[in-house]
Amino acid sequence: MGTDSEQLVAPELARVDATTVAGLLKSGGKPGSVIVDVRDPEEVATGSIKASVNVPSAVFKNPDPAQLDAVIKEQLGDAKEIIVHCHLSKIRGPTCAKSLADRLKALGVEGTEVKVLAGGIVDFMEGHKDDSSIVKLPESGWNPDPKH
Repeated sequence: MGTDSEQLVAPELARVDATTVAGLLKSGGKPGSVIVDVRDPEEVATGSIKASVNVPSAVFKNPDPAQLDAVIKEQLGDAKEIIVHCHLSKIRGPTCAKSLADRLKALGVEGTEVKVLAGGIVDFMEGHKDDSSIVKLPESGWNPDPKH
């Protein structure tokens, strides 16, 4: 559905494709690399990347940064690369990634690169939903069209 005229949200952030992320996971991950899923828990239950950390988008949108600061300190503190995704990674994922990058900068955290998983969980599952070593699915399998 994309066109050349489609505007990228947070174009300054690097995009990483699903194949690259799957390769990273299959090789045991890269030290300091964290995948952040910003979907709501109900969406995560439809299928997720096993190694990902779920931080719902509301945390990034909250005007009070205390909750995001806690996530940064407790879950992302030593990360050198943070790959953020949502369902399609067109608006919500990149918006949260930009908020995270801005907050890391405001906190004086240096040396951490925030990226976006291109195509989100949909593209990731398209190529890797049958690999139980890197994905977690409900018994009903991957349903790319959540009801909401």
